[in-house]
Amino acid sequence: MDKKGKSLRWLPYVAAPVIFLLVSMLYFAPQFSGEKLDMHDVTQYVGASADIERHVEQYGEDPQWTGSSFSGMPSYMIDFKVPAWLIRHASKLPVRAMGEPAVLIFTAMLCFWLMTLLWKVNPWVGIVPALAYGFSTYTILIIGAGHISKVWAMAYIPLLIGAIVYTYRGRHLWFGAALAALAASLEISANHPQITYYFLLVIVALLINEFVRSYRHRVLPRFWKASGALLLAAVLAVGSNFAPLYFTAQHAADTTRGGSELAEGDAGGKAAQRGLDLEYATAWSYGRTESFNLFIPNLMGGSSAQPFSPDGPVAEVLANFGARPADLPIGTYWGDQPGTAGPTYLGAAVVFLAVLGLFVLRGSRKWWLLAVSLLALFLSWGSNMMWFTELCFKILPGYNKFRAVSTALVIVQWTFPLLACLLLSELWKGEIPARKIRRGLAWATGITGGIALLFALFGPKMFGFSAPGDYPLLYNIAAHSGFNEAGARQFADYVSDAMSAERAKMLRADAWRSLLFVLVSAGLVLLYAKGRMKRGILTACFAGLVCLDLIPVDLRYLSWDDFVPARRTQLYPTEADKEILKDTTPGYRVANFAVNTFSDATTSYFHRSVGGYHGAKLQRYQDLIDRHLVPMNMEVYNMLNTRYFIVPEMSGRLEAQFNPDANGAAWFVAEVIPSDTPNEEIDALNRIDTKRQAVADRRFTDRLPVTGTADTAASIRLTDYRVNRLTYEYDSATEGIAVFSEIYYDKGWKAYVDGTEAPYFRADYVLRAMALPAGHHTVEFVFRAPKFREASAVTLAGSLIILIGFAAAAIYAVWDDRRKKDRNENNNILPEA
Repeated sequence: MDKKGKSLRWLPYVAAPVIFLLVSMLYFAPQFSGEKLDMHDVTQYVGASADIERHVEQYGEDPQWTGSSFSGMPSYMIDFKVPAWLIRHASKLPVRAMGEPAVLIFTAMLCFWLMTLLWKVNPWVGIVPALAYGFSTYTILIIGAGHISKVWAMAYIPLLIGAIVYTYRGRHLWFGAALAALAASLEISANHPQITYYFLLVIVALLINEFVRSYRHRVLPRFWKASGALLLAAVLAVGSNFAPLYFTAQHAADTTRGGSELAEGDAGGKAAQRGLDLEYATAWSYGRTESFNLFIPNLMGGSSAQPFSPDGPVAEVLANFGARPADLPIGTYWGDQPGTAGPTYLGAAVVFLAVLGLFVLRGSRKWWLLAVSLLALFLSWGSNMMWFTELCFKILPGYNKFRAVSTALVIVQWTFPLLACLLLSELWKGEIPARKIRRGLAWATGITGGIALLFALFGPKMFGFSAPGDYPLLYNIAAHSGFNEAGARQFADYVSDAMSAERAKMLRADAWRSLLFVLVSAGLVLLYAKGRMKRGILTACFAGLVCLDLIPVDLRYLSWDDFVPARRTQLYPTEADKEILKDTTPGYRVANFAVNTFSDATTSYFHRSVGGYHGAKLQRYQDLIDRHLVPMNMEVYNMLNTRYFIVPEMSGRLEAQFNPDANGAAWFVAEVIPSDTPNEEIDALNRIDTKRQAVADRRFTDRLPVTGTADTAASIRLTDYRVNRLTYEYDSATEGIAVFSEIYYDKGWKAYVDGTEAPYFRADYVLRAMALPAGHHTVEFVFRAPKFREASAVTLAGSLIILIGFAAAAIYAVWDDRRKKDRNENNNILPEA
């Protein structure tokens, strides 16, 4: 091969990453001029992690605990710093070089493209599905919401699956296994167990398919060898993430993922159910009909936050009442979910190619991909297919730990571009007879085009285009605006009818749009089948078509207009915050009622908050929220040392209200009341005076040397506060029981009296308490994650083995290929079919 031929051979391997880089940078261009997306979850993370970052900056260590969220919790799931987490740290280098969010889309496309190479797809062809995967609307939606860890998990998973396939089918088994170990390590480090869990189901289906193929082709010894290598890769991947996994698993049992100990009527106090409540887990369930918005984006109206058109039917009706669509607290979405940021749109062209692939591709690949696609669809339906959801909750280990079952559609977001990719790959090779292509075109065009045409022509007659809460909300708006009953009903009738008309118009427009992309796609394939178009032109046309299809829909939900100057994404203290911050007394807390107190971490940026934002808060604290903090039990707020309340005034100004009854950082109690069950313990907080009394599990009270404090003049105060180290001094003429306004967590907190370790126990359902000797003494609480050094050593060892092993396997693979370059060998152990 001459030099020109060699250059052309390498061209796609350079062109593909450059294309991905350019489209990512273009879509998120404002980030490169210093602007940022105001992402909700990122803002919440900044608030929740501020306490940790300040401690690191001041003391040079990871506190492994935060005192600013939910009155205190381990920081393992917020911002866990493990120096030995080498692969995780290395994965952040591209982020520093390119910046988020552009690097997210770039990585997703690059990993999908690499997967197609590992599947022996032509590198030019692999660009098309990679673009489709990266710009699938769901990815754009969750970037806008700030679900960054979810996007990273979705980005890495194609590389892992590609490495697994290569291990079974490629020439270099150990290179495939080493790459699988590296990809699995990255996937785990992304720290989104739900996404990883869903794709583990995909991997199980893949392994079953590979076993059957190996059995049929009588190469089972190779299958078992590859499986053993992949098992080793999995062990190493877990090992390279051992520290975060170990502490997360240790912590999980105490969180809302582990379930509540409260159970009415159960003498043992143990809840029958572990994991999330089924109703809670399925709150965000995709509707069955709504699933067609994978193909027609505005089938169900798009987004809950999307306002109606300023010149549409709704605007015309509202104008008669002196209002505008922007004034309505109702979006265009009318589907089954409580709310949504937008549809999981895959692209009409991609869906068409995937369906065509089901008709013309040979072998088992399409069947297992179809099977996992249907599984994902059924899982996403949740409460709309409850018998299946309940069955999965019972038989799938760990499935009951996850909520928002509609997330399962990320599997379909991967399978459909892959089916499209396999089809284009076969077309590129010219291995599908023209007659078979034409027959498949007839079926695929008939199905996808027929569905689009059906909705375009008859959609407005098929649905009511109204969400259950629309009419009552419109009526209440009118009633609160001074309308009498008849006027309120008239307003609700007119606006509701206009909303339905506009939603029907949106459905019809996007149905025609999808039909157009189906027909164009079918036309391109037909031209190729007739020999009137070269394969390179076909591939280029589909790359452009995918972008023309997906990106305009993506821009409906995330565009340059959503970027703001960086200063607007920062958290600034309000006047109320500034007033509170003047108080330098250590250990007090703040309850902010100007926000959604228990679903907002912005308060945590400035204060030790009784609220916060986290999906895995301590379950006992969640029990306290449900039973006492939401109902405003002031005794409980007092025992949490809530010294300030932030409340909105009628003028909109925020006021800091001082609470003189807060119990303080610690106090002596005259009596400890024993309880036999968790229910008794938490219910007792409705009756006791928390300044004088405490309630504790009988397991603790039976071992106490005293049951209260006889010295009424005994005093205790917090003298030094750090996030992970609290120092108190006290004076008491007698032995006594002190309660500390800190969250009980025995997996890391240790107590010391004058430097000697001493026992402590849980009191008042969530707080710490100690039996203290008489006299003047110092009490210290210190938090360190147990066995952190050992867990870090395992993490370091796993990381080094993977990195060294991957480098060695890659070098050997390159050397072996060069050594055998003159041999005419098939790189695949098994045929592709």
